[in-house]
Amino acid sequence: MGVAELKRLVYNLVNVGTISQTKSKDGKALARVKVLDRESDFLPIVSFGNSFKRHFIPARVGEQVVMFCPFGEANGGFIVRSIFNKNCKEPSGSNEHTEVIEYEDGTIFSYDTKAKELKVNASNKITIICKSASVTADTVDVTATTTHTGDVTINGTLTVTEQITGNGGLSISGGNGAQVDGDISTTGSISDSKGDLTGHGHSCSDGATAQAR
Repeated sequence: MGVAELKRLVYNLVNVGTISQTKSKDGKALARVKVLDRESDFLPIVSFGNSFKRHFIPARVGEQVVMFCPFGEANGGFIVRSIFNKNCKEPSGSNEHTEVIEYEDGTIFSYDTKAKELKVNASNKITIICKSASVTADTVDVTATTTHTGDVTINGTLTVTEQITGNGGLSISGGNGAQVDGDISTTGSISDSKGDLTGHGHSCSDGATAQAR
């Protein structure tokens, strides 16, 4: 092996370049890397993939990467990604105690070990599918218009600061009965087990008459 050939092989061992083309074939993530005026063949991209976990992150044209060619052949290596650079800087908010994952649509996951706070800022919709879910927290605040399908069991006191509307009717039973502190008004009828109470009145101790309305 001549000196020129040896230099070529050594030069090809490790290079920093830019992805110029991507494709997926037979379940493989592949890309071409441009180093100066040369472009490699399609090479596999190092990813997390085994029987425990598979994690796919699509490669992007313009992504700065490292190309390793163990035998010095530029078309027989693999790609290790990625390198932050002037065209792709670290995401805003990242620092020595904050991990940030930012997606191209603006969705951001971040965890700050100093503040002990996990944030999820989704640009649109979050869908969770599971057999069961459990949330344990000191307090939970939800600001949203919420639709729930299915029965709801509350093991504690329910406090409602606004109006309750029962579109399919409203039934309260069990315990020590229902106690109402305030006026009751209805556009329909009021009845109990003995019959209709609408318009029913009775004398109070001071001689006044109370009437259902």
